[in-house]
Amino acid sequence: MNDTILNSYSGIKTHQFGLDSISNNIANVNTTGYKENIPEFKSLFSAHLDSLNSSSITSNDRNFGASGASNAISTKSGNYHQSDGEFDMAYQGKGWFIVGSNKEGDFKIEKDGYEQKQPNYFTRNGSFTRDGDGYLVNSQGYYVYGINLGKIQNGVFVSSNDTDGDTKKLAGNELTPLNIPQELKFQPVLTSKVDISINLNPKDNFKNAQDFFLDSQGNFLEEKFKAQDINALANNDDEALEASIYKNLKISISKNNKTQNFEFQYGNGGETNNEFRTIGDLQKLLKDKTGLDLDIAKDKNGKLKSPLSLQISNNEEDLNLSLEGSLAEKLGLNAVDIPFKKGDFQESTPIKIPAYSTSTEIYDKDGKKFLLKSDYFMTDSGDNKTNPPITQKWEVKSAVYDFKGQNMISKAPVQQTIEFDENDNIIAAPIELDFKENKIQYSLSGSKDYKSTNLPYQESKLTQVTQNGKPEGSLKEIRVDENGIIYLAFSNGAMESMGRVGIAAFINDQGLRKTGGNLFEMTSSTLNGENKLLSGNPILGWNEEDGILKFGKVMYKYLETSNVDVGNALTNLILMQRGYSMNAKAFSTGDDLIKEAINLKK
Repeated sequence: MNDTILNSYSGIKTHQFGLDSISNNIANVNTTGYKENIPEFKSLFSAHLDSLNSSSITSNDRNFGASGASNAISTKSGNYHQSDGEFDMAYQGKGWFIVGSNKEGDFKIEKDGYEQKQPNYFTRNGSFTRDGDGYLVNSQGYYVYGINLGKIQNGVFVSSNDTDGDTKKLAGNELTPLNIPQELKFQPVLTSKVDISINLNPKDNFKNAQDFFLDSQGNFLEEKFKAQDINALANNDDEALEASIYKNLKISISKNNKTQNFEFQYGNGGETNNEFRTIGDLQKLLKDKTGLDLDIAKDKNGKLKSPLSLQISNNEEDLNLSLEGSLAEKLGLNAVDIPFKKGDFQESTPIKIPAYSTSTEIYDKDGKKFLLKSDYFMTDSGDNKTNPPITQKWEVKSAVYDFKGQNMISKAPVQQTIEFDENDNIIAAPIELDFKENKIQYSLSGSKDYKSTNLPYQESKLTQVTQNGKPEGSLKEIRVDENGIIYLAFSNGAMESMGRVGIAAFINDQGLRKTGGNLFEMTSSTLNGENKLLSGNPILGWNEEDGILKFGKVMYKYLETSNVDVGNALTNLILMQRGYSMNAKAFSTGDDLIKEAINLKK
């Protein structure tokens, strides 16, 4: 038999192999996540023909036939299109999703190897669903492997309240099947930590002074009254006194045919400079300089009037009195040469104080709601011009109440003073509140995203609350971020990670073997006397420090199409067909030559 038949026969077989491979690619043009094969050929064998010219500088090699060299996998990505499947996802970049046949399995990826209790497979087809037991599976029922944080216990989601710990676990390397029950409930979480951010505008909200200067039994808190900064008061028209601007109080006293004029003003100069800052300062200044008394207004029976107001009284001899000045006008204490006998008094308009209240929902271990209420009252407006600067101060009273806010649950309110320094930064140490048999760590300095402020151009408001308590809830929505981390959103507003989808990469994707169903598996072979994985050991798809994917990203609600280029496939199909036809022609020619040689004998 001549070599022409041998060569053409191998060519026919080789091109048939190419046709089979390309036609298979075309058949899978709409298969999700399919990776096309690229058929490659090689010479069957060759020989050196020394008989032609052994000393020639040109090659005298003679090749015999062709054979399939490989059916390589194309690792280029397909296109990505949106999908409505609840667990549909695609992976963009170098790497594969991991599935396995054992729901009790384990797949651990080490830096220098791996451990597995069962065969595992790798795929780019992210069309996943849940089976009847809540396990994530592919279309063949293989379980999707990933990191499971272990928060789902007996159909109940138990919050860890440990974001840093979750992040560390999500960067782990031990993968197991992922399970998310359909009827998943969120276990209530006891509130033990609350951080809030607020804005306290000193000129925005005002409350009657009795809310601050009277205790719960109605007793007058005289020391608190005396220590109150006059600039931190307002009149009955809800106008801040602004004593730093409307600072003058002029008093004229006439008695025994003599007239004395006094002028006092708001400031930090002290009694020697006729300046006052607090109500106590003004009380002493008036008594020492004029003999008049300043106190809270009372009726003839000595009981406090409601609402509270200031009262200037004469407890000495008869006189004529004049009260003038911008501060006197703000307080409604104007008087012009009026008879002011012993026992007479001049009363201001009702006084108010800058205030604000916040209510934050908290939860006991059964998910029942309670309110953490805080009342804020400004006691000092602050002054940045002094040396050292005087900080703005607010007194805060906090306690836990029932959800209606009527009955106090705490043993007693906790009182604290918060300050804003000359740079408007808050100074507020955390406090501890009683909550049934437990304690709550409560901070007013700021929440997760915002710090507390005292901006005068924004209304007083509760900006944000960060707390670790949660009521009961049911599973509402599932989300997957670009790092493959699975978040569960519940009807109670909670959203927390439960695990992540496993991603593995290989140094040599060509070393993986197709097993059908868009699945690939690792294979080993003996190379240089050593048994090795052709693909290399699997590589964990994320950094073990922060859990961020390092080779690509997960696209939730997307699927990857087949990476077959139809135009190239059809072109290559024609080329393979022509190659097949030409080899068939060569075979016929070789056959004719043999027949002709046989006829020569005849």
